[in-house]
Amino acid sequence: MKTLALAKYIARWQQKEFVWGETDCMMFAMGFHDAQTGQTKSKSIYRKYVSKFEAIRFYKNFVSIESWLANNDYALVTDELKDGDFVVVNNKLIDNGYYYWRGSFVTMDEERGLIRIDSSLLTYNSAWRL
Repeated sequence: MKTLALAKYIARWQQKEFVWGETDCMMFAMGFHDAQTGQTKSKSIYRKYVSKFEAIRFYKNFVSIESWLANNDYALVTDELKDGDFVVVNNKLIDNGYYYWRGSFVTMDEERGLIRIDSSLLTYNSAWRL
């Protein structure tokens, strides 16, 4: 079921333009969490920032992605990645999150919108599964 839900979710985001605080990488991730769980956690961050600078400042004061995942029933993945797993890449300014889907990592990119990155090209720090 999660695989079908993610496929439908990705399809809905393919035509969306990247907008900070509305259709950015974190809203993409939180929106899929909401779709899986029936929750509305994404509303807590919707339109809290409108630029990259504001997003960095907002997330510096926000709980880390990994802490948020652990507090929302995600478990660290210790085996092979499966469709729907969420990976975190720790960066100096802001951490990035990607969903694993059919051998690629999927997220929203500021310049290109929804993107897929071949999984062999990205080194991640942790992987999580709901």
